[in-house]
Amino acid sequence: MLLAAFGIVLVADAFFLMPQPNIGPMFVEPPGSWVGLIPAAGFVVQALGLAWMIRIYRSDPEAHPSHWRFDRL
Repeated sequence: MLLAAFGIVLVADAFFLMPQPNIGPMFVEPPGSWVGLIPAAGFVVQALGLAWMIRIYRSDPEAHPSHWRFDRL
């Protein structure tokens, strides 16, 4: 599962970083300085999501206090 998540992130980031196939300019006037923060925020959110998935993957599923219910067999 983690390999699939890493693969999706790598493919999405590669598509974002690839040059555009059009010939004309993307913007008629230069965008504001805050526009560069939008992709940076996307990369940060992806990194946080992957870190959260790794934390869930490495956690102990029996660490919760209700594991005593499953010991009575």
